[in-house]
Amino acid sequence: MQLNQLRNFVAMVEAGSIRAAARHLGISQPAATKSLRALEQDLDTVLVERNARGVSLTEAGRAFLPRARTVQGELRRAQQELAQLAGQRANAVSVGVASVVGGWLIPPVLAEFHAAWPETGVRTVEGTQETLLPLLREGALDFAVCLRRARNSTGGFNAGPLAPVRLTVVGRKGHPLRKARSLRELAGAHWVMSRPRGPGVLEQAFAAEGLALPDSAVECESHGLKLAILASTDALGLVSKPMLQEAGGRALLEEIPLDKPFPLMTFGIYTRADTRPSPAARAFANGLAAHCRQVLRLVA
Repeated sequence: MQLNQLRNFVAMVEAGSIRAAARHLGISQPAATKSLRALEQDLDTVLVERNARGVSLTEAGRAFLPRARTVQGELRRAQQELAQLAGQRANAVSVGVASVVGGWLIPPVLAEFHAAWPETGVRTVEGTQETLLPLLREGALDFAVCLRRARNSTGGFNAGPLAPVRLTVVGRKGHPLRKARSLRELAGAHWVMSRPRGPGVLEQAFAAEGLALPDSAVECESHGLKLAILASTDALGLVSKPMLQEAGGRALLEEIPLDKPFPLMTFGIYTRADTRPSPAARAFANGLAAHCRQVLRLVA
């Protein structure tokens, strides 16, 4: 088994086809196919199946993919550490961030980070704890900023508190329900959720009022798309208070303040317990923490 075979396999899965992966990697399609066959021969199993739309993972492929990504992540970290020992700076930082905080948290920190680390690129991935922590465990992220939850769901990670954030109900400017002051008055509205259904803040709030979350609720992990949906429809959603201070949020949305506010939520910075983040990743994380303290003083 060779490292380039793992790289090619992951690229095929992410691209959705051998042809697209070969184009992205700058190799020929026959070379990519040969690499996959050699990897499958080494593992004595079939990892992907070809179909009309490209390739799909077999059961063995689904089990092997996280391992392959972990190996890639560890190799990337090793290369960065060796480069730093040689006096070079890391060439990239990968950050996962929850969509309810990313829009106001990341942009200003990027500007400061690039001024201090001009040769280091930044990759951001938006999502929820359910999507970000697996990527962090696989080594695809240097750290993740998301809601701190029960310890049994975050084994293998170190989690440092970042900031307490309160979510609030918002709708478009002039929303017909803007004068409502209880969740019961809003029960019939369409809702946009930032995370999968489950024991989340919105579900718990509805349950406390003896209400059920409407079946029509839409799941949307993208901050930009959620903002567009809320601004152009009569849907309602939960956003963090600082989001209403953004230019986009301030211009397009208005708060529907409830008599019974939602409880404070604590967001944290997650890192892998078995890996020390690079100096660049630590610098970016420190910038996020500093910006949080500044913003939350202004909106408290």
